[in-house]
Amino acid sequence: MKKRSALGIDIDDAVSVARNSNFNRLWGSQILSQVAQNLLNFALIIRVFQLAQGTRFANISVALLILSYGIPSVIFAAAAGVFVDHWNRRNVLYIVNFLRAVLVLGYILFDHQLWVVLLLSFVISTTTQFFVPAESAAIPSLVSQRQLLRANALFIFTLYASFIVGYSAAAPALASLGLNGPYYLTAIMFALAGLLDWFLPNMQPEKVIGKISASRLVRYTVKEVNDNWKLIRTNHNLAFPMTQLIIAQAMLSVILALAPALSFALLGLPIEQSSHYLIIPAGLGLIAGVVAVDRLVKIWGRTRIIALGMLTAAVGLVLTGMLGRLHAPVHGHYLLTSDQVGMLVAVLAFALGMLNAMISVAAQTVLQENSSESSRGKVFGALTMLINVAATLPVLFAGVLADFTSVTKVMIALGLMLFVFASWQVWQLQQAGRLKRPVRA
Repeated sequence: MKKRSALGIDIDDAVSVARNSNFNRLWGSQILSQVAQNLLNFALIIRVFQLAQGTRFANISVALLILSYGIPSVIFAAAAGVFVDHWNRRNVLYIVNFLRAVLVLGYILFDHQLWVVLLLSFVISTTTQFFVPAESAAIPSLVSQRQLLRANALFIFTLYASFIVGYSAAAPALASLGLNGPYYLTAIMFALAGLLDWFLPNMQPEKVIGKISASRLVRYTVKEVNDNWKLIRTNHNLAFPMTQLIIAQAMLSVILALAPALSFALLGLPIEQSSHYLIIPAGLGLIAGVVAVDRLVKIWGRTRIIALGMLTAAVGLVLTGMLGRLHAPVHGHYLLTSDQVGMLVAVLAFALGMLNAMISVAAQTVLQENSSESSRGKVFGALTMLINVAATLPVLFAGVLADFTSVTKVMIALGLMLFVFASWQVWQLQQAGRLKRPVRA
């Protein structure tokens, strides 16, 4: 009989995965590259905000940086997946990591020029589009069918944990190592990740269907996008969870783009000095959401968790925007002290992170359950593309509004729009009888 921990984890499967040296190399590569990418992203957010601070375009500049990460996914993700299916995945993994290590060093020479920073970020993100599908496709090649669930769980957990480590380490790295410190650090981490990938076994796809011409690749990509769109829009069980995942990711991208301005508006501190109020609580909330969602789904059901989570997140966004007013002087007196505002910001950041994770995990599970084995890859490929398309305009729009109004007003407006959408969605689900509690055996 298999041993299980108090949390229900299959200990035998966990141990067998831990003893798989090839998987550990891939997992180590993921940890290093994810932490490096998150650290680099937030260090660049801080740097770009510093470059544009004092102008009317600080938030727009940060929004453009976020877009330079996201646009390559929209343009290249589908094509990169096609190419990866024709290449040795081991080679893709180590080449991309070594290439990123070299490209990151370019920031040392040019991080004072905004357009070069944006261009480098675009190029690095473009190379990453080849890494992501190669990494995901490599997991089944390195573990047994029995180990697959545990291996995927470890990778998903690492995605959230690396957010905390990477984003929390950016400010200390800047403070202790100087402006160029994060670039040297991430270059080393990418290089070490590439070294781990170098020692993986060859993972050449079994079938290589000839050479792909540029015109054939374009036709294939267009056909895939059209087929995916038809499949999704005609199936409510796919459209509903995808909509939630897209909105959750778009909101997260907007908040990250506005984080430096929010730090000043709410706390009066630069973002590099406020990670213990904003970034760390949000990251801990993401992990808490992953841990709590399974138990809460058994009580409430996935659809209720998603719908009510959206409503609660909307309220959280409005309250976050209102905190700036609570710290404003009224007749020469402050309603709340700086420490009290900091504690409230931390609580709201934790709650928003937790809600984001719960909505995302529950929606992704619904999506997996309602997509067939033959269509699952296409559905999730479409999801990646649509998430980046949907996150592009809100990030740019929010940055422009924040520069011409205020960041707190933008947060309140986003919260109110999300509340209206979530309320309409709850009403629709209620009418369809889909908000009933699950029947417990």
